[in-house]
Amino acid sequence: MEDPTLDAVAQVTHKKLQGKVAIVTGGASGIGEATARKFALHGARAVVIADVQDDEGQNVAASIGGPDRSTYIHCDVTDEEQVKCLVESTVRIYGRLDIMFSNAGIGSASQQTVLDFDLASYDKLMAVNVRGWRRV
Repeated sequence: MEDPTLDAVAQVTHKKLQGKVAIVTGGASGIGEATARKFALHGARAVVIADVQDDEGQNVAASIGGPDRSTYIHCDVTDEEQVKCLVESTVRIYGRLDIMFSNAGIGSASQQTVLDFDLASYDKLMAVNVRGWRRV
């Protein structure tokens, strides 16, 4: 015999984000993609996928439900002007912004020693993983 209380709890739980508008940086793949899908499942009115992976981001947005439900916007989180445009575009398209999920990140594919340390790669990693979104 099913417990109607559990069904009611499940309904409420799945609508925690009812009517909210969210931006998910790094939303084209991995944890960001899973988060965007979970936000939609939990009732978000709109989920904006922000990433530099254009094809993947457009595919995720389309699979969530098209322009009424999800949009892809190209955004490099290391560029403050792009982040500002992302937020402004989201508010212009959906009328509000309730959630900003800062998920964009990169990894270092190489093992480096102190002698061959690549400062430019380190600076890029820190710009995305640490500074991204800090000034918005």
